[in-house]
Amino acid sequence: MNSKFEIAVLPGDGIGPEVMTPTMQLLETVTDGFQLNFDVLEAGATHYSKTGVSFPEESLESARQADAILLGAMGMPHIRLPNGTEIAPQLELREIFKLYAGIRPIRTFPGPPLPLASPKAAHLDAV
Repeated sequence: MNSKFEIAVLPGDGIGPEVMTPTMQLLETVTDGFQLNFDVLEAGATHYSKTGVSFPEESLESARQADAILLGAMGMPHIRLPNGTEIAPQLELREIFKLYAGIRPIRTFPGPPLPLASPKAAHLDAV
């Protein structure tokens, strides 16, 4: 069994970089018996605004070689390609790696406050 995993980290834009540091810390805390090596990579709208490239080839190759990809929020509404398209490297990843969809689970659990006022929110499951 492999006890060491290479994780390509794409913090992204906006809140992405802010939440990625505690996310990596949490993952390191809950790992028992194996090691995670994080490789933080450049990609996203902010990177595009600085360089003219949203997903550098070096980042893509590192992600391709990794055991897993940890993806943060990508895109900034006000940073767009010249044709007006929003910059979305996460879509490029789906196409390159032949992934079906980006799943964003929405599920409520008993105990914590509900995200919506309706009592029907107690039974959300949009996975």
